[in-house]
Amino acid sequence: MRDDLINFRIPASFILQRVFPTAAEVAFGYHRGWLRPTDVVEIALAKYKASQPLQKAEEALALLLPEDIEKVDQLVPVLATSDEPTEQRERLWLFLVLDWLWEHQTDVEDPFEVIELLYADFEYPAEIKELVRFMPPPNGTSSTLKERWRAYLDQARAEYEERNELNRPGFGGGS
Repeated sequence: MRDDLINFRIPASFILQRVFPTAAEVAFGYHRGWLRPTDVVEIALAKYKASQPLQKAEEALALLLPEDIEKVDQLVPVLATSDEPTEQRERLWLFLVLDWLWEHQTDVEDPFEVIELLYADFEYPAEIKELVRFMPPPNGTSSTLKERWRAYLDQARAEYEERNELNRPGFGGGS
């Protein structure tokens, strides 16, 4: 596998424009290497400022001083303990990575090779099989791989925008 093609960082600012990730989703992205310690803190702080429900470890992260950044490694494992299905964590990161790749595809020699690696790395999720070059296109479609990629991103973005609305304080939801 070409890990060098899927080994990139996604800044907290990019993520927060799309979704407030759950604590377990943050831990998943950090363990995969897509988040830096400072991004973990930035996400926790943004959730804190937005009055999103926080685990104690997230609150501790939000209130970390810059000189205490090494404590992220101690706090992140606590974030990963959750009843939240692993599939939910993977699904969010699949969307975030594919959206990041979409916006930075000119920086990558072959973005569809990266998609193929992600397809394998995420254990062949059905929701993106139509984005993989070696998979047959959906029956009766004349759309290109890029059009299907854009459609996937639009659909996923709408789902996460809805989730953000449901988790908005005062709406009755939680993170």
